[in-house]
Amino acid sequence: MKLKAGTTAATVLIFAALAYGAGQFVTNLTPYVSFTEAKASKDRVFQIMGPLDRSQPITYTGVLSFTLKEEKTGETIPVRFKKSKPNSFDQATQVTAIGSWNGEYFEARKLLVKCPSKYEEEVKAD
Repeated sequence: MKLKAGTTAATVLIFAALAYGAGQFVTNLTPYVSFTEAKASKDRVFQIMGPLDRSQPITYTGVLSFTLKEEKTGETIPVRFKKSKPNSFDQATQVTAIGSWNGEYFEARKLLVKCPSKYEEEVKAD
């Protein structure tokens, strides 16, 4: 049984699209790492996560500057984000920064902000 040229071309196109998509998926994977690991690997893209260290200044003058604190170790890392400040940033309980360490600070390309849920019941002291 012979395949027609159109069927062969469609099959090749489908496989090429799948290969391209898989390659892009693998390229965009960014692992979560500790602050120590992020600082040790200059110019590699990682995700770091932690609560805002509110004892340190949080400034926004065209560049959002803040400090994250690692919950397990208490280690801190300065972060800079050169895009607009996320709307919910001031209420953030947890921040995930995607970017790389440049030798002085973690340069975030993207921020994911976790805020308290309005659906969670407030804990009341009895």
